[in-house]
Amino acid sequence: MSRQELGKDRIVNHLKSLKRWILPLVILFLTLSSVLLITINKTQTEERLAALGRETVKIIVNDETVAQFDLEAVKALPKVLTDEGLNTSKGKEEIVFGGVLLKDVLKTIDFDYSQYQTVTYKAIDGYASPGTIAELDGDGVYLVYERNGVENTDKTQGGTGPMEIVITGETFSLRNCKYLSEIYFE
Repeated sequence: MSRQELGKDRIVNHLKSLKRWILPLVILFLTLSSVLLITINKTQTEERLAALGRETVKIIVNDETVAQFDLEAVKALPKVLTDEGLNTSKGKEEIVFGGVLLKDVLKTIDFDYSQYQTVTYKAIDGYASPGTIAELDGDGVYLVYERNGVENTDKTQGGTGPMEIVITGETFSLRNCKYLSEIYFE
């Protein structure tokens, strides 16, 4: 056998040896990746579950919490009823919401939203709903805590709260935000 053939044999044998290790290495990589992703997801899920019954809403500007309010502070304000109802694919569902105008809540915590351009309502499940300062300034953005006289319960109990945003005049109520946990201003 020539040197060249010996070199080729060595390469072929080396490749065969590598082939034996490729599948176990791929399986090991996938297993470790899965464990890492499961750990990250578990942490995020635990944080979300801890927030499910949260009765506090954070006001966030530039990724920093600048204020917050809780359900008790909201309930201390005079309750307003709105019979906005919900537009569903099956027709209009008659609902009387009980709560307060969001702008009134923001006034009680001395938060001046007029200097911002946009507002985004964020739920504990990650849903985000855009809004405008003009809507907030008007009488169309409610922070509600009851439906048809029954207090909202949290998601674990099949509810929509404890607090949710209801924007009046919305087709199919697409921008309403159940399970409200944060309000972002930009």
